[in-house]
Amino acid sequence: MTTNGCTGSGAYRIVPSVNGSTPALPHGGRGREFTPRVGLAATKADASPPTANISMAAEAPDPSPVFFDGKQIGSEAALNGYTIKITSICDREVLFDLVKQPE
Repeated sequence: MTTNGCTGSGAYRIVPSVNGSTPALPHGGRGREFTPRVGLAATKADASPPTANISMAAEAPDPSPVFFDGKQIGSEAALNGYTIKITSICDREVLFDLVKQPE
């Protein structure tokens, strides 16, 4: 079902069954181990406003994931100098753009 949050726009895609985005985030100057993987735990695409629960994790400096619950269209999440912005929330799919990455 398409809702007002399911815009279909965004450079990166996450779904619950895959650990990481498609495509993966580009590596910064500190290397692959500092580059976060973005995951999707759940969406509430039919809620008003639609929300998503996402996570970000990198191998370094701490491999523990950071959870961001209740993110809405336009919300940002950040880890290790990377900042993403949620652009679309559909049923079991979230699209986002990379708005900042370390050099």
